[in-house]
Amino acid sequence: MNPRMLTLAREARGIVQEELARRSGVAQSTLSKVENGVRELREDEIIRVAQVLRVTPELLSWPDDVYGFGSASFFHRKQQSLSQRTLRSIQARVNLLRMRLQRLANGIDIETPISIPHLDIQEVGSAAEVARRIRAAWRLPMGPLGNLVDIVEATGGVVVRRDFGTHRINAISVWHPGSAPLFVLNSTLTPERQRFVLAHELGHMVMHEGEPPRETAEREADSFAEELLMPAAEIITQLEGIDVRKAMTLKPYWRVPMQSLILRAEHLGVITSSRSRSLHAYMNKMGYLPNEPAPIPREDPQILRETINIHLNEHGYTESELAKMLGMFKEDLLDELPSANVHGLRLIRGA
Repeated sequence: MNPRMLTLAREARGIVQEELARRSGVAQSTLSKVENGVRELREDEIIRVAQVLRVTPELLSWPDDVYGFGSASFFHRKQQSLSQRTLRSIQARVNLLRMRLQRLANGIDIETPISIPHLDIQEVGSAAEVARRIRAAWRLPMGPLGNLVDIVEATGGVVVRRDFGTHRINAISVWHPGSAPLFVLNSTLTPERQRFVLAHELGHMVMHEGEPPRETAEREADSFAEELLMPAAEIITQLEGIDVRKAMTLKPYWRVPMQSLILRAEHLGVITSSRSRSLHAYMNKMGYLPNEPAPIPREDPQILRETINIHLNEHGYTESELAKMLGMFKEDLLDELPSANVHGLRLIRGA
């Protein structure tokens, strides 16, 4: 048994040792010793604990590495305002998702027409220039980007949406050896906000992956996202005289939040900071900040769900077998991974 996996599975459920002890009938002192590597659980105790945590007993012995928010590969927002229990739960859920993705990838080859590079912002000069180089490297057309989720998944990245139980973290991106780039988006994001947040996380992946976090990283990722989604050379004249009504008109074309259009105008010097704050205050007064008018269609991730379909329909797994491979209950499988089609790349059966 792997003590780290017991801790991970417990934290993913958002419960403390005391609650797990009460529900499983295994003493808290025993659980504490197990998580600290002092003793092992008996087979009957493993079964009871796994039942409460809604994982298979086998998952508690997985040898996978566990990565924390403090590692250089995790990027997230507004961490300091969240409780440690919430952060630990989100961290654990992302780790379990990454482990399950690695198991799903076995036996499936992914052909990707493009890839996510690493560009040193110090060498390139600015985050905006990094975004321009990404557009050029990926041969993206001028003007607004098409389906950004499809573009990211065409690089071999995996995009999923999950309810973090808080609005203070928009997304987490992580890329570890032996696994695909993973972008976990908060499922409460509006469709237009989802696009900007995904572009922001892509900026982290391109500019900051494998490096120690730095204070300027968030601003750099925002600057990358702005240039990727709203190239300065093409949008600057359209932003002249921008107000809330004009932002609403431009939104369906550029497929970004109205607020992002106003901030882009400020950052490009089209409007002053005071004018930007005034428009922001007006949007807040009108109730536009949490739910903007004129919503755009949502871009749905496909890769993870199509991978599930391949295992079920081509590799001959039953739902029970697939759930066991992923260390989860069959009842949870379809809730987490519904069926879908994939676009932008080809998944083929492994040799």
